[in-house]
Amino acid sequence: MFAKSIVESKLDAEIQAALDELSNHEKTSEEYGTIVERISKLHKLKTEGSPKRVSPDTALAVAANIFGVLWLTAYETERVIKARSALSHLLKPR
Repeated sequence: MFAKSIVESKLDAEIQAALDELSNHEKTSEEYGTIVERISKLHKLKTEGSPKRVSPDTALAVAANIFGVLWLTAYETERVIKARSALSHLLKPR
């Protein structure tokens, strides 16, 4: 949906380079452990920098509530609605 930033692309490249370097070392060597630690730090930087996404369910609930409020407002210009029944049409957040 959104284009990757330059920083995110560089982090992806560094993570991939470190993963490629892992194949050159044995799993029991110190270098392997150092590379794994570096990968975990890079991954942590990548996840901290990315913005939190809004779930599609939440976006749909908000859009439905806005539509409902606008529809009820337009409907009420012509007819009278009790306040209790109008509020029951709104979706409850989970």
